[in-house]
Amino acid sequence: MRYIPAGQLRPGMVLGQDLFDAAGRRMLATNTKLTEENIDYIEFIGTAGVYIDDEVSKNIQIQETVSPQVKTEAVSLIQQVFSKAPEEEDNLQPEERLIRLVVENVVSDVMSNKDVMYNMIDIRNYNDYTYFHSMNVGVMAGILGAKMELPEEELSDLVTAAFLHDIGKTKVLPDLVNATRKLTPEEQEEMKTHAQVGYDYLTRKFSFPETVTQVVLQHHEWFNGQGYPNHLKGKDLSLNARILRVVDTYDSMTSKRPYRKPYQPADVMEYIMARTGLEFDPRVVSVMSSQFCIYPIGSEVILSDGRHAIVTENHPGFIGRPTVKFIEDGQEINLRSERGAYNITIVQLLV
Repeated sequence: MRYIPAGQLRPGMVLGQDLFDAAGRRMLATNTKLTEENIDYIEFIGTAGVYIDDEVSKNIQIQETVSPQVKTEAVSLIQQVFSKAPEEEDNLQPEERLIRLVVENVVSDVMSNKDVMYNMIDIRNYNDYTYFHSMNVGVMAGILGAKMELPEEELSDLVTAAFLHDIGKTKVLPDLVNATRKLTPEEQEEMKTHAQVGYDYLTRKFSFPETVTQVVLQHHEWFNGQGYPNHLKGKDLSLNARILRVVDTYDSMTSKRPYRKPYQPADVMEYIMARTGLEFDPRVVSVMSSQFCIYPIGSEVILSDGRHAIVTENHPGFIGRPTVKFIEDGQEINLRSERGAYNITIVQLLV
């Protein structure tokens, strides 16, 4: 199985993974042989790419930390909760119970696979960006929290806060949230209210503990105190808020948006590492930079010698030096340890 950007899909390719929308509806099933109509539809709904099965990738296995079913349930529930948020009179107790159940499933998967590197390009529909982003941040936060040996209860609080961290945006004008242009200074200040607004809404309508709602409030605070809304810093910030700050930034920057293309994961990791001690907690970044794969298994990369290859294995602590399989001849080479690979680097991830 390998990842193919939507613009490179061709009729006859075979889908390697179910494709869902934000409501949890299956749009295309595994083993579907793609047609021109399928491909046009994939591009129309804003999906950046999909996994396919073919001869060159038939032996590439991707071990997922959180199952696709749990992710689908999570994004569907997030859409349901966010869509109800503007209607304050709604009874949200059923949704709260469902949130706790989905979080329990995510944490169970993460704890069962805590030794697995985060190694997947998540297939998402960018027309429903907020819901997929919230799900992905929740999953990444859970994985990073598990890598940092958080107790299970704290891990549950972290995933819950991550799923709900942007719920305050439902109270901000849609024209600002969905803007395809640069916001004015006044509009930027309006957008910054979403952390406080989200905290106020969650404390008013739900019964989540402060260990959840405070993380929602703090998710735009910086390690050096220059964030918002309360300019907290260092250990005045909860550890969960410091974890959420990093994964929220990573997912936001690597995502396609109407006003910009996604940044390369390697460049985003460099950005995060450069801002360690400023925006980000050094301890959190240290764990993330050794365990989050910037070149996920099944992704296609371009090497410094011009060859194209598929990533087949990643190595903890050496995220920039995976094992790759050349598309041209099927040869594999370990960029970390093989002597002949020392002068070869990856110059681009095709996403």
